[in-house]
Amino acid sequence: MADSVLVVRMALQLWKSAAHDATRALARNSWVIGLVPLYTVALTFVGGISGGLGMAGGLVNYLVLAACVGSFLCVVGESVAHGRPRAAELGSTFGRLLGPVASVFFVLWIIGLLLGMLLQQNPQMAWLAIAVQIGVFVAFNPLPELIQQNSSASTQGAALLDEAFRFVRENALEWLVPLGLMLAPFFLLAPAAGFTVMARFGATTALDYAIAAVASLVPLAGPLGQVVAVALASTLIVWIMLFRGFLFRALARGGRRQRIFQVRLGR
Repeated sequence: MADSVLVVRMALQLWKSAAHDATRALARNSWVIGLVPLYTVALTFVGGISGGLGMAGGLVNYLVLAACVGSFLCVVGESVAHGRPRAAELGSTFGRLLGPVASVFFVLWIIGLLLGMLLQQNPQMAWLAIAVQIGVFVAFNPLPELIQQNSSASTQGAALLDEAFRFVRENALEWLVPLGLMLAPFFLLAPAAGFTVMARFGATTALDYAIAAVASLVPLAGPLGQVVAVALASTLIVWIMLFRGFLFRALARGGRRQRIFQVRLGR
């Protein structure tokens, strides 16, 4: 059997297994869905009260964002590990991944700062800033999974970005094809919309983009429709994060040659 066919079969098996495991994990830990709107509201509230506090307010907002993202990744990571994260223990999750998340945010902030300075000097270079942001989105895409499943707490900042880039390079097909499918609703609306999402996607925009994706597939109107849209979008985000977590774990366990060999043996 041709290696290209084996690669496709191997990838399909990985995606099917990750989707199955993500669905089971979501059913076991459905309460995690509520964290998405809860943390989004919390971040909006903190951003509102810290906006007028200058540098101190910015630091508070930065730490709260890192704590909420770290908490969410911690809960998702526990679910991927076939655990049953408990809502009663949620408070202890805010500090576990604070260091790695904050260090990555700092590096990304530096990149954004440099791009902002470039645009101030050369506004006509906006296309370059968007291209760099898209490149960062793709090249470092598995950062959330790398943070939540990384066994070395000392690996932070630029080292995590380097590991994420190496992972994408070694598993481009298996990782990026599902990513493309997740972005498909936006590209179907308009190519520009898809690239905008890639350039601006982040912890504070994820729910808004998920709601837009849901609305493009299931039009909903009125206050009740908004509530349903938030619920569906939050469910979608959690399922996607679980799917990515299971897929990342499977890919991190061995190289492509090993997986192809297993498919060849019919495993």
